Amino acid sequence: MQETTVIEQDQPVGAILSPVPAPAPTMTLCSYGTKLTREELARVATPAATATHKPILHIAVVEKLIEALGFRQIGVVREEYAVSADGMRMFGVMDLEFRLRRLPFRDRPEEQP
Repeated sequence: MQETTVIEQDQPVGAILSPVPAPAPTMTLCSYGTKLTREELARVATPAATATHKPILHIAVVEKLIEALGFRQIGVVREEYAVSADGMRMFGVMDLEFRLRRLPFRDRPEEQP
């Protein structure tokens, strides 16, 4: 027969198992204001550069991301973007689809002549 070890606790079990509420997210697409399409995002001006910060176009980030996803056979089905009032921050959401290629499957190696 197996022995059981009892560990005494200072708190009742209910207090330990009760879920801790997570804080609500504070940064969402809606909190930035108006949702933008990719075409509208392309018209957003790049913030001014400083000695330590060289911003790039927001649309350039999106285009490079979509290009990298395409190399992996992942396509964008739906997308929405928003930028902060000062234009320094961009937030976006993309719904993606995976395009699977069919590869030939052989259950045994080909016979060699």
